[in-house]
Parts: sequence; C-alpha cells; structure tokens
Amino acid sequence: MIKMIRADLYKVFRRPLFYILLASMAVLAFLVNFCILKLSTTHLVYNSWTAVMLYFLSWPALLMPLMIDLVGAEKYKENTLKNDVSYGVSRTKLYLSQMTVSIVLGLIVGGVALGTYCGSSLLMLQQDAAFTSAFIADFFSKVGVCCIGYVACIALASFLSTMFQKNSFFVFAFFLAIYFPQLLFNLLQLSRLNQYLLIPQFGMIAIGDSQQLMTSAVVFVVTGVVFTVLGAAFFKKKDIC
Repeated sequence: MIKMIRADLYKVFRRPLFYILLASMAVLAFLVNFCILKLSTTHLVYNSWTAVMLYFLSWPALLMPLMIDLVGAEKYKENTLKNDVSYGVSRTKLYLSQMTVSIVLGLIVGGVALGTYCGSSLLMLQQDAAFTSAFIADFFSKVGVCCIGYVACIALASFLSTMFQKNSFFVFAFFLAIYFPQLLFNLLQLSRLNQYLLIPQFGMIAIGDSQQLMTSAVVFVVTGVVFTVLGAAFFKKKDIC
C-alpha cells in the first residue's frame, strides 16, 4: 500500500495542475489580506484571523472533489486502475491508498494556503492586544478540528466518485450531498438535525467552545468512517472498465 501511495504522489507531483492549484491558493490567501490592508479601516491581524474562522472555514471542503480528481482522473483515463485490479492488487488497499493520497494532497494545499495567509497577515497587518497566545491557540485548535472535517469530505467525495465515474455527475452529487439535506431539514422544520451534518459543523466550530469542538470532531469522524467503509465496499463490487 505504501508503494501505491508513493507511486500516486509521484504522478500527481509531475502534473502542472497541482502546482497551479498551489499557486492559486497562495495568491488568493495573499489577496484577502491585501484587500484587508487596502479596504478595511482596521488593519489588524486579529481581524484577519477572525475572518477565517467566521467566513472561510467551510470553503476548503468545497475543494475536496478536486483532490479526488487529481488522483483518480488519470487512472481512469489511462486505464491504469483496471490494470492494477487485473494484476491482483487488493481493491480495498487500492481504494484506501487513493483516499490517503487525496488527504496528503489536501494537507499540502491547505498548509500552503494557511501558511501564506497567516504569514502575509503578520507581515502586512498590525498586531494589537487582542492577538494573544490564547487566541492563536484557539484559532489553530479550530482549524485542526476542521481538518478532520475536510478528511470526512474526502471520504464522502471518494465514495461518490466510485458511484459516478463522470466528473460532472460526481461533483454535482457531492454538492448535492453536503447542501441538500440541510435545505430539506429546514423545509421539514427539522433544523435541529442540521447539527449532525457536515457543513453546519464549520459554522458551529467558528463560534463554539471546546465542547463544541469535541462534538464536531465526533460528527466528522463518524461521517468519515461511514463513507470510507461504504466506498471501499462499493469499490470492491464495482465493474472497472
């Protein structure tokens, strides 16, 4: 399995698309702080980092289908996935290795984006009394829990990609899966059930305490495990052509 992970990472690292994505995320992160510097009346690092918690925590989840596509698209296009299965490679290991590669890629992209954002804010903006070590610890603890959520989104996206091989169907199904249940629960006046869904967790994490972080982490872990098991089971029975 380690060899498969290394081989997939090697293939992705040779593709220009991955580096275009890295550069795009870094530029966007820098531009947000540049806009705060030029357009905001307060040029504070505290406000910049607070904006991440209040508005941007859920955004990376929307990129998770791209992490899956970076790994799987070339395999389906060049039929290497079919060859791996024909050579007797365990389908479960193959599925988990692809998921692991997607998670690693997501961590790299997220690390570059967050590093650029935090670094540029510290360089361009001012620090005030509100920017304390306690605030910094709270910020990174919330981002850390959100990373578990992003992994859960990768598990969901990976499961859906095994069901819908075409990218357009797979991406549409992903966005439908993360947004439609919340709309449905609200319509049926069952909004209390939203606390068990993925996307609402990010908003609750932003304003929540340590207990909320634990609750959200449990929701993320359970969701990730369920869709990983379902995805692996479906992949074992899928006709790969």
